[in-house]
Amino acid sequence: MIRIGDLCYRYRQYVSMALLLASIVAARPLTTSPGTELGLNVAAFALVILGGSVRSWAMGYHAWRRVRGPGPKRRLISAGPYALVRNPLYLGTLLISAGIALMSGSGIIIVTYMAVFWLGYYAIILWEESCLTSQFGETYRDYFGSVPRLVPGLKIWKNREGVFSLPTMMRCMEPAKTAAFLAALGLMLWLKGIRGAGG
Repeated sequence: MIRIGDLCYRYRQYVSMALLLASIVAARPLTTSPGTELGLNVAAFALVILGGSVRSWAMGYHAWRRVRGPGPKRRLISAGPYALVRNPLYLGTLLISAGIALMSGSGIIIVTYMAVFWLGYYAIILWEESCLTSQFGETYRDYFGSVPRLVPGLKIWKNREGVFSLPTMMRCMEPAKTAAFLAALGLMLWLKGIRGAGG
């Protein structure tokens, strides 16, 4: 499974883009009830905004990312969203994926997103956990045993390491990516209106 995770990590962005394009092509109303459809559309936008916000928050703690010059020695980041959940970036990805799948209105797309996330990203997470255990040893094992993998719990990790950096977050382009996903939702909403009126 760990080897599969390495492979999935390398190709995750290509798969995500393919699923996004398939969602746009497939976009159509999920229900015949205007009120229900409106609620689903609002939920889709809310999920993408929430997921993008989580990812942006998490990326702001990746202070080791440098545009040029030597970066600082890698350390285990455990502050901000990492004090609540070990994989906030993948939590954000899950929320964004759920919003896109919901907006598509396609049962096949929704099931495909679920399968890709729970199989592909589960393998990626296992692979990353193996890498982090090798790199940080007992420090990561303590963190691993106290902080949930993907769904935040009620406890907050006390030994927080890391500082939020707005420039780092902006360099990682997460707000721009979220805006692009919202634009894709807008396009899907427009296509749903045309196809709903025609069918």
